Amino acid sequence: MRVPRQALLDALRAFSVAARQLSFKAAADALFITPSAVSHRIRDLEKHLGQQVFVRKTRAIELTEAGRALIDEIDPLLVSLDAALDRAAKRTRRRVLRIAAPPFLATDLLIPSLASFCGMQPKIDLDINSGTARPSAHTPQADVSIVIASAPPPDVVATKLLSPRFVAATSMANSLVARELGSRVFEKQRRIVYRHRSDLWTQWFTTTGFPVTRAGTVIQVDTLPAAISAAERGLGISLVPTFVCERRLRPGRLVRIADTEVDSGDTYYLVYRPEDRARPEVRAFLSWALAELRR
Repeated sequence: MRVPRQALLDALRAFSVAARQLSFKAAADALFITPSAVSHRIRDLEKHLGQQVFVRKTRAIELTEAGRALIDEIDPLLVSLDAALDRAAKRTRRRVLRIAAPPFLATDLLIPSLASFCGMQPKIDLDINSGTARPSAHTPQADVSIVIASAPPPDVVATKLLSPRFVAATSMANSLVARELGSRVFEKQRRIVYRHRSDLWTQWFTTTGFPVTRAGTVIQVDTLPAAISAAERGLGISLVPTFVCERRLRPGRLVRIADTEVDSGDTYYLVYRPEDRARPEVRAFLSWALAELRR
């Protein structure tokens, strides 16, 4: 009796598991089918071969001589078939890369540059988390993180990306008022303060010699992207990373009110676990990031 190819493959798999377990019930549990289905598949195999592969006893089964010869031949073939299917699945399976980054880096450096990475790696899905304003350690939930630290974090591979310098900038309309007022600009313009680095304004005033006007009004925000956005919309003057300001100078969205630059003292590191370096999606992102994001 000839058995259709798909049914024969199912029967061979049932036979392989039952031969290892010497139990139709255990084979059924392993294959998520009923013992009756296992028994039917084995009978189809025996009809195809024209001989029995098991001796059925009251509470057990045993391999016949033909069954022992068959299992020795088919087990390596089934292992090779499973390996081939795994390789095929890996070639077509989409990979997910989890990235953690501060909001500022995510919105003003990472995402504006990502088009080139997505073009080069169309089968890598990205999961970007920018919920922590100033991350200082590699999160276990991420494959690659961008952290802010005074020195390379321990127990991970860390590569320096940038140490931003800041300039005071505002919208094009406000910049005209700023030029007229000079050092008295904060008598008329609000100062936008990124709460986590309010000390940068003290450094800026000290460096420029501009007086700190007590009457001046202040807007405080929790994230650097919010401070940059507020300045662009004419709400006041914010301290902005130089490379952000330069990119937005061309369309006139941000204009410096002075040439003075202040060093933030922050260093942004690209970090990952050593064992993750072997993953293709991690290697691809690291190579791209160090070429596109490093300043």
